[in-house]
Amino acid sequence: MTQLYACVANQHDLRLVAVAAVICALGTYSTFAMGRQVLREGPAKDRIAWGVTGVVATSTAIWATHFVAMLAYEPSLPFGFAIGQTAASLLVAILMVGLGAVIVVARRTLAGRVCGGAVIGLAISAMHYTGMDAYYVQGTLHWETATVVLSVAVGAALGSLSMVLGFSADRRLRRLAPPSLLAAVCGMHFLGMSAVTIAFDPAVEIPGGSLDATILSILTANAALLIVGLSLAALRLWHANRRRHEAESQRLRDLADIAVEGLMICDGDTVTGINHSLERIIGRPREALIGAPLQSILPGLSTAGIPTEQEADAVLRDGEAAGIPVRVIAQWITIKAKPHLVVAVRDQRERLRAEAEMHRLAHHDALTGLANRHQFNEALAGRYACRRGDEGSFALLLLDLDRFKIVNDTLGHGMGDELLRRVARRLLCALSGNDLVARLGGDEFAILKGGGTDLPAIQAVAERVNDILARPFLIDGHILNVGTSIGIALAPDDGETPDLLMGSADLALYGAKEEGRGRYRLFEASMNARIQARRSLELDLRRAVARQEFALYYQPQVDARTGTFDGAEALIRWHHPERGLVSPADFIPLAEETGLIGSLGEWVLRTACTEALRWPDHLTVAVNLSPVQFRDARLAGTIRNILAETNFPAARLELEITEGSLLQDEQRALAILRELRALGIRIAMDDFGTGYSSLSYLSRFPFDKIKIDQSFVRRTPEDRDSAAIVRAITMLGASLGMKTTAEGVETDAQSNFIAGEGCDQLQGYLISRPVPADGIAGLFAASMTRRASA
Repeated sequence: MTQLYACVANQHDLRLVAVAAVICALGTYSTFAMGRQVLREGPAKDRIAWGVTGVVATSTAIWATHFVAMLAYEPSLPFGFAIGQTAASLLVAILMVGLGAVIVVARRTLAGRVCGGAVIGLAISAMHYTGMDAYYVQGTLHWETATVVLSVAVGAALGSLSMVLGFSADRRLRRLAPPSLLAAVCGMHFLGMSAVTIAFDPAVEIPGGSLDATILSILTANAALLIVGLSLAALRLWHANRRRHEAESQRLRDLADIAVEGLMICDGDTVTGINHSLERIIGRPREALIGAPLQSILPGLSTAGIPTEQEADAVLRDGEAAGIPVRVIAQWITIKAKPHLVVAVRDQRERLRAEAEMHRLAHHDALTGLANRHQFNEALAGRYACRRGDEGSFALLLLDLDRFKIVNDTLGHGMGDELLRRVARRLLCALSGNDLVARLGGDEFAILKGGGTDLPAIQAVAERVNDILARPFLIDGHILNVGTSIGIALAPDDGETPDLLMGSADLALYGAKEEGRGRYRLFEASMNARIQARRSLELDLRRAVARQEFALYYQPQVDARTGTFDGAEALIRWHHPERGLVSPADFIPLAEETGLIGSLGEWVLRTACTEALRWPDHLTVAVNLSPVQFRDARLAGTIRNILAETNFPAARLELEITEGSLLQDEQRALAILRELRALGIRIAMDDFGTGYSSLSYLSRFPFDKIKIDQSFVRRTPEDRDSAAIVRAITMLGASLGMKTTAEGVETDAQSNFIAGEGCDQLQGYLISRPVPADGIAGLFAASMTRRASA
């Protein structure tokens, strides 16, 4: 060690030693920087270029370090350098460093790094002693063999150590690699120099043509610095390109991460990258997926099996090993000069859910969840298509809720919707799983009952349905009683086609309603005749409205105390050319069902006002309003126009409404009544005493008159209950300041009793039967004549 120190400190120019150390440091740094580029993935030509550049830079740095250090050596004798051996030493360095680099790259193991590093260390020694052979001095060189061997061993050992450290996985160890190689170069050189002794010999001459120290120093320093500088510049450029590529790659990753579809990059069948969307779909972090086989994510697929032209269905395995339905398509792209497969994965769960929901909505009722009309029609057609001969017979039941409209109108559509849902649940509970229950619309339901046409079994089903729907429903504190009517048709006896069977069931349902509701009826051939008769009457009614085949009759009303006429009630009559006189009980409900009641009621109002103008000015005319008319928002405007057209005083017009008109919407009914009262019209409640809540209506609505229903009047005075009701209504009217009229008075006993109880008006056959307009005008005129003569 003392010999080495003396050699460096006493026999060398320390300034040139420092220059040599700088050159060596730059070279060793570039050696490992470029060596790592060789081991990175990339195009083969780029890796070869980096390898050659690194070998040349390293060899040149070693060579320059040696000769600059040789220039720093001061033997105190003339010296020079042979051109051939000097060049040969550089060639030896390049060849042996290249060999060591090839070993390190080819065998990426610890043994390969040790062996390759040792070859590089020997390259340092070979270059050194070849270069020493180019050293001419006026004297004789004597070598100490032990020190020479030690220098070679130090170079080889430190060279191996530098390669092991330089390619370690630990970054901290990699930082020690350049100093190790620097120590190998410098240690080997200065140990080798300490092994030589020069004995002056005047007989030795420096050969001509040798390079002197100045020229050699300029050449070696410039060459080394140029090569090392170019290497570092290339490395700097590579780092800049790398950062740019990394930034571009990051932008691409960011673009991929905002993509809705999942993206996966595969190198062969190995996953090398995924985006956030795929990470979210699978439910696992990307770190757990990168490096995994493609088959572990897309079972049964390989890179060769994924289509590149159009999407294909596949199953994606999520974090819980469950299957996610997806569609996949692939595209080949080049990444770092190597083809990779980019797989686009589209999650199909939402689409499949949406399709299932669309299919459900297309075949099921949104409110109740039952089959809708579309599914019902398909099922009915399917039953007919599958039927063979007498086999496959079945029953069709059509249901209609009896009092649903009242619930819907009085308590609101929300209550009506909830009632329909409760009805659907009860129907499902009452039927077997083989029966199809459908809601056809509104409050109309249908049941397709399989298992043949065993009549007792079908009747048992109908009775069970009637029973469960007749039971009260408790909804939001309201007790609702609805019930249902059922029409039954049997296939194929009651219809050879779906339409005919539906028509038969509909006729049976109509028959059940005619019998009083809450019943079921089987289809009978005679029902068709009745329906045809009803349809014929409907056609005649439409023609009658268009031709105005109606007339008004009037039944007078008299003062119960004096017997004088107060006015008359207008009653419509239909004189059919063939049917004769048609009862209002037959055609008024039909007009309400068909929507003709509006135009018919308007005609009655206009005609009554026109004909009543011929009466004495103090007499009133009473006109009944249908509940359908009363629901028309244009009612007050229509009456206002009629009064203006006919010039009839509003105070002489009295409108009679029933309790059913008030059940639809009490607030709206109250608003309409106030509009009518504002016109000066009188309002009477007709058929009082037959409704369950008439008393409450009297306290809330602005009535001028109460008409006692004739069902009570006709049983007085013999029936004590009827007499008590008439007496109570009369007293109620008097206490509320309302007039009372008794309808259906037919005997003197009834008249005397009712008048005696304080009733204000009488109306009935005892006074007069309904008479035509001319007859009522004559009756009023005769009464006025008698009063004048009296």
